Amino acid sequence: MRMREIAVEHEVPPDPRDLDLEARIGRLALWPLGSEDGRTVTLGDAVAARGDEVGAICRRILRTDGGTAELANILRGVSLDGEACPDPEGIALAILSSVRNGRSGYERPANRLALALILIPGAIAGLGLAGGVSPYLLLLVGAGWIAGWRLLRRV
Repeated sequence: MRMREIAVEHEVPPDPRDLDLEARIGRLALWPLGSEDGRTVTLGDAVAARGDEVGAICRRILRTDGGTAELANILRGVSLDGEACPDPEGIALAILSSVRNGRSGYERPANRLALALILIPGAIAGLGLAGGVSPYLLLLVGAGWIAGWRLLRRV
């Protein structure tokens, strides 16, 4: 008897770098770098000024492991109001992290309520420790910290 070969198809999970790739490319291209002569300069403007295709460069930055270095090289060439980029590697890393997490560069800091729930009990604890430790004080501080961190994780 001959054994039949059964082809088993394995479902390959999609590459996480491809999830919402077009939306991330748009966010990266529209990322504000600053302003010059009253006009907002975006990353797409900087790429176009180099003579490159914006979509292809943004896709390559997001899809390759060397994307941070390539973005840093682009930022090194950008000069706004005669000023060079102060820390291209650090800014490139921050931009890519924000773009991959769904931010566009125009948002305010994430969640002020969560930060307040973390910082205010800390201040109360500092004041309370000067007068002695109370179990209610520890309960208040702990509850504020737990609620604050849970809210921050949702953002």
